[in-house]
Amino acid sequence: MSRVRISTTVDAHRLAEARARLAVSDSELIDRALAALIDDLEAERERTALAERPYEDDPELAWQVPLGPDLPYDHDIPRAVLDLAADRRRRTRDE
Repeated sequence: MSRVRISTTVDAHRLAEARARLAVSDSELIDRALAALIDDLEAERERTALAERPYEDDPELAWQVPLGPDLPYDHDIPRAVLDLAADRRRRTRDE
């Protein structure tokens, strides 16, 4: 990775807090801050793109899957499974 020298003025309190939290050199601190900023900007771009073109509106992604045959099951459904399903239905309704 090629390196470049920078000279800048930053918020003194933020720099001091970052130095206190991370025992790394200032160059490592700036590298990590830039990486976090790039990740944040990329995530923001993805959220914007999804808001403009939701998956549900894309015919390539929102197709209906035909139902297959029921799977054979000859036993009672375990109580834990029924409780889990009921809990998930309640949470879905509440959201």
